[in-house]
Amino acid sequence: MSLRWSTVLVRRVAVPLLQTSRAIHTRGKSTVVPAALRSDVAPTPVITSVLPAHHLTTKVIFDTHTTADFKYIWLRDNCQCATCVDPTTKQKLVDSPVLNLNIKPRSLTINNAGKLEITWSEEGELHKSEYDPAWLFKYGQSFMHNNFASDNIDVELLTRRPEFELWDRTTIWSKFPEMSYNEMMESESGLKQWLDLFYKYGVAVLRGVPIKKDAIVDVVKRFAYVKETQYGHTFDVINKPVKGSHLAYTGVALAHHTDMNYREKSPGMQLLHCLKANDPNNSDSDPGGRSFFADGFQIARWVEENEPAAYHVLTSTPIRFSIMNEGRQYSALWPILCTNREGDVTEVHYNNRTMKPLQAPTHVVTPFYHAYKLFSDKLRDPASCLEFNMVPGDLVAFNNRRVLHGRTAFDATKVDRHLQGCYVDIDEAFSKYDSLRAKFQHKM
Repeated sequence: MSLRWSTVLVRRVAVPLLQTSRAIHTRGKSTVVPAALRSDVAPTPVITSVLPAHHLTTKVIFDTHTTADFKYIWLRDNCQCATCVDPTTKQKLVDSPVLNLNIKPRSLTINNAGKLEITWSEEGELHKSEYDPAWLFKYGQSFMHNNFASDNIDVELLTRRPEFELWDRTTIWSKFPEMSYNEMMESESGLKQWLDLFYKYGVAVLRGVPIKKDAIVDVVKRFAYVKETQYGHTFDVINKPVKGSHLAYTGVALAHHTDMNYREKSPGMQLLHCLKANDPNNSDSDPGGRSFFADGFQIARWVEENEPAAYHVLTSTPIRFSIMNEGRQYSALWPILCTNREGDVTEVHYNNRTMKPLQAPTHVVTPFYHAYKLFSDKLRDPASCLEFNMVPGDLVAFNNRRVLHGRTAFDATKVDRHLQGCYVDIDEAFSKYDSLRAKFQHKM
């Protein structure tokens, strides 16, 4: 944890407090892609010339008037031929530690296909490598700019995914992200559309899900698997009049929060399926237990644009989240807003119930509480909130590292409310989403 925190603190201190607004992306350092790299906004680069340079390096010059110096050892280690990279899994087959650090090419040229072609002499045999211009341009960014360019997700996947759509109450109600259970379950196009809603808005609703236990598991199996936690394979949000019960299993109000910030990594995706609920139309007053959600990325953008100093505090102050559950202690450190190397928000960690006393230098205490209040006030503003009564057959899925959720209080002696929930590794959902997008694009 200390290494992760030193990275965050150094990153934020090294830039001025007053910053321009940035785009906000999903988890992963590679979610920010320079415009020059995106195939939808720039033509494919062309290699105009290549020549040997100093210190076991070749200089590649592109038609974009940019150059990148590639070390020979790096080029040999990253040969993309079928002998060096498995064509199916894309796993690397080269044993990097056995390569000669002082390796030099036998020949180096631009072939008729416009690719950089290098022939290596290894143990008396020749090995030919070809490097696509776009691939070299993509990975050459760190060499061009002398920095640690991020690359956790391939550019090809990113260019297929749509932009996030940040929302408040007005915008989310104008294009409510919902779909019928049958459409999502019975066709791949329906599943793709539902995952598209989930990806863009961070929340998506299914209507008409069978009102039976573990129907939620059947939904998850369409695109991933259930992630088991200390709360079990699935969990039931019902009133449990037992001393020491989790507050979720009572009728008390639950303010906006993200789940399980006290774990090494909080689950990325959460689903809740309504099995029982009082019909609000059959009551003279609201029975309570209304579900509500808010877009944490939208709130983060608002704070950054309007209170940059507060934004800096929220991204650079480690907070201890902890809980005791059935005799077992869980604890982890996170800032309220997690950012990547580019400074873009990737995760929100917010839960007033599990947040422990702030441990920070004295001069940080007041600024933190000021920033925390700003974020919380904006979060709790009705204009930021999507709120509705879940009825039996409703299922809502949300990005637990982006969208905050909660519920209004209800009288457990008068309201019969039962939600079944579970968690999912969000990268599994996004992997299925990417494969479906690729499949449907190929059909076009």
